[in-house]
Amino acid sequence: MKKLVSFFGLLLIVTSSFSQVFNTGQTLKPKTFSLGVEPGVMINGNSDFILFLHGGYGIKQGIDFSMKAGVLGTTNYFGADVEFALPYRMSFAVGAHQFGDFGLDGALNITFPIKKDIRFSSGLDLDVNFNDDKTRFLLWLPLGLEIGIRKNMSFIFETEIGLTDPAYNFIGGGLNFYF
Repeated sequence: MKKLVSFFGLLLIVTSSFSQVFNTGQTLKPKTFSLGVEPGVMINGNSDFILFLHGGYGIKQGIDFSMKAGVLGTTNYFGADVEFALPYRMSFAVGAHQFGDFGLDGALNITFPIKKDIRFSSGLDLDVNFNDDKTRFLLWLPLGLEIGIRKNMSFIFETEIGLTDPAYNFIGGGLNFYF
């Protein structure tokens, strides 16, 4: 029972808006690079297009580092995170971002293999955003599908469902390349 309570506590405490973008419950292999491009739409009353560029590097077994930039939207995004592999195809990511406000990110991800080159992922995704008048906690339920197209290329489709106010909804998809 103590492990179950600890797990759900971790799930609630350690969960990132855009740490989750192009993220799964798996980390990159050591010395592996990834590059990705993902057009997406944030839906928060109005729809706002944004183009994400992603880069990642496998630092060592079970740990990777990634950076993300969002351009062409009404506000540019820049963020970075470190992701740690956990048992059972799960991972935990922590990071920070600048997206109008400065924020800290946390995500708990889990991946479910469907077929050899098809994987579904989900988890919880939390941003703690700091601005002049108050701190905001934004929580999302991410849902993603990664489809391997070639040995070193995959298509990733994802959506994030906003669970708290003012968390918006997000939908996007794009290509990710592994080197």
